[in-house]
Amino acid sequence: MVAKIGFEFPRDNSQQWDGFNEPGMEHFAGSPFRSLGREGTQNALDAVISSPVAISVRLVEVPTTSIPNVDELRSALELCVAESHAEGEKAKQFFETALDLLGKSKISVLQFSDSNTSGVKGPCELGYPYFALMKATGQSKKESGTATGSFGIGKFAPFTVSGLRTIFLSTRWSDETGAMHHYVQGKAILMSHRSGGATYRGTGFWGIRKNCQPLVGNLDELPAWLHCNGHEGESTGTTLSILGFVATKGWERILAASIGESFFGAICRGELTLTIEGGPVLNAGTLPDFFADKDILNAIKDQKEEPETFQNSGHFLRALSSTESKVEETQNASLGHCRLHILVGEGLPKRVAVLRNGMLITSELARLRRFGEFKEFVAVLECLSDKGNALLRAMEPPPHNDFEPDRLPTLQQQRAGRVALRELAEWVRQMLQRHAQDPIAEVSEIDELAEFFGDDEEGSGSKEKNGDENPRGALKIRARPLPKKKSTASDSQEDNSPDDNLAGDGGDEGDDAGDGEGGEDGSGGSSGSNESTGGDATKGGAGGGGSSKNHVSTLALQNVRAVVLSPARRRISFTPEVAGQVKVSLEDSGADTNRT
Repeated sequence: MVAKIGFEFPRDNSQQWDGFNEPGMEHFAGSPFRSLGREGTQNALDAVISSPVAISVRLVEVPTTSIPNVDELRSALELCVAESHAEGEKAKQFFETALDLLGKSKISVLQFSDSNTSGVKGPCELGYPYFALMKATGQSKKESGTATGSFGIGKFAPFTVSGLRTIFLSTRWSDETGAMHHYVQGKAILMSHRSGGATYRGTGFWGIRKNCQPLVGNLDELPAWLHCNGHEGESTGTTLSILGFVATKGWERILAASIGESFFGAICRGELTLTIEGGPVLNAGTLPDFFADKDILNAIKDQKEEPETFQNSGHFLRALSSTESKVEETQNASLGHCRLHILVGEGLPKRVAVLRNGMLITSELARLRRFGEFKEFVAVLECLSDKGNALLRAMEPPPHNDFEPDRLPTLQQQRAGRVALRELAEWVRQMLQRHAQDPIAEVSEIDELAEFFGDDEEGSGSKEKNGDENPRGALKIRARPLPKKKSTASDSQEDNSPDDNLAGDGGDEGDDAGDGEGGEDGSGGSSGSNESTGGDATKGGAGGGGSSKNHVSTLALQNVRAVVLSPARRRISFTPEVAGQVKVSLEDSGADTNRT
């Protein structure tokens, strides 16, 4: 005869299969300790009946034989090993390691207890919080419409740090008449397995086998570690026991950092305390020193997005608690009463944190991510109305790290959500402009570059009231271009330099230049020029009276600068496009002629 109490994995007659990779657990697998701290604290705060909610965490070693009906759990794991070949190496290794844990004389159990809470209220029926937590999938049943949790996914976080994927829940709660109830139940999330030609579901429960119900009433035969720790008499609360806890070095500090950086708002206001046996104690008095603790920073430095997230939360705490912070308030049409704390100071990360019910949701809200025009600051934004917090909660994704209006059920509500977030962000920017705007000077002196740029006000005289400046030097550009000296035929091939164009086009006219042109054979010349203009002999030209040694070609220049050093001195600098010997000459530009 099968005992009334034990582990029960329901028989599956639908030919379904629960694989090893449970989606709810995979959601938290990347950051298991941070997820445990955030999700476990959410559940406690959502059940608050008086402040502060007190969370205590301890790691205990218990005899493996003290696990209720441990042989039945071991049998289920053995069946899973036999099926794991179809799931891959990851599943096979997990179940083999789990059997090794049960083969030892003692096993680690992490216990997460809360007090000043209502416990997890039953009965274990659809529509009640206990049923939603232990039996339902994708359901969250919270008594408050502004509860921190909302998707029913956080219940999977504890399983990610269990080497057996098994937890026990012990809770004390009172009904409407004031009668006290004490429930104890275990839950294991393994994988589908077969025995005797039947298939069994991957999720099983310890308790009353019929309908997988919790054990109710006289619990004296249970081991002491399964009692609801610290809750005697008329007190209510919950203890979560995680079997086969996979402890890593510094887990106490990692867990504390997760809770501190997410719930600093609730802690600093006396709404939450945390005690980790052998680790940190967090309350309103210890929180500032906690964020300055180098041992915490060293413990979390290899965690995802750390230590930046932890350090930023320390800055946000300062904004909330400092007397130097500026406090602004507004009434948003959809969100109601909102408050903003702004702290300006050196070394602050220019971020705006958004809290809901004392929990950090995001510091990267749309339209509040870039603040190049502001001084260094931090700000904390909170909605203080139940109506507004309910709307924000409805827009949060499962990780509770953003606001997404498209999650609202109707198009009208989605539009209202977008407008509310946009107006809120615009108001925050206005307040930042009031308190953290970075003043911009009209003129900035850069003395390091004075050597390369002339100051026309110091004696050059080249800048006249109605004149324009040549960007290539402190020279006045005249309305009528100066005539250009006639060059040889070969020179004309190089005559497209931008420097020549600055002096004027020149054309075919000029007082000293002739009008003759060389032909294609290199012949031709000019009468009236003081220079030979024959063709270049190196290019096969037969005519012309000049020689190659007198040949002058135009040199293209870049980065021309003329720096006035004094009324009688000027520095000229330029970059030629080709290497070679150059001849530099100065000309005094006149109205009709140039003088060398």
